[in-house]
Amino acid sequence: MVSETEYTQLYAKRMALIEADPQYTVLASMNKPMADGATKVTQYIVYTDFKNEGQKERTSSIFVYTPYANVDKYGHSKADFQAQLLFELNQWNDVIHITVLETLGSESRLAFFDYQNLGLAQLALRSLLNLANKLGVGTIDGNISSFDKEKFAKIVHIFEKFTFKVTIMDAEHGIGKISKTLQS
Repeated sequence: MVSETEYTQLYAKRMALIEADPQYTVLASMNKPMADGATKVTQYIVYTDFKNEGQKERTSSIFVYTPYANVDKYGHSKADFQAQLLFELNQWNDVIHITVLETLGSESRLAFFDYQNLGLAQLALRSLLNLANKLGVGTIDGNISSFDKEKFAKIVHIFEKFTFKVTIMDAEHGIGKISKTLQS
């Protein structure tokens, strides 16, 4: 069993690495170890490799890291992040496009789903919406794809929770489209 102190140490170590790397920007964080029976993670770091350097088109990611359920037998993090939301900003068209590919493991770099139902995907999506509003983006659109009907339903639920319009193209194979018009 991992102690609260070990989780806090892993969190501090990962935060220091992210803050020291000029490639990343921390978007949100909380360092409150999880209480027994908690349903949402309370110790996390949401960060991005996005830099607004005048580029009108750019592909970036939002990452979510938590030490919770991410510790090997030696007390080290198993993965640098448990959720990644890939997005492409097109300021020419005032759009962010996202592609959600649910893969067979959270350690895949294309994973975006609610890792162990702790709200990590929601943290990534909330941060993307905040970033889009800050940049004055008018629309977010995208595609979703999942190998698993249950996980596809979870992905649809998360986007609907954030008031995205979800169009299911093929429920059997887990394929759909999403869109959201942001307030100007």
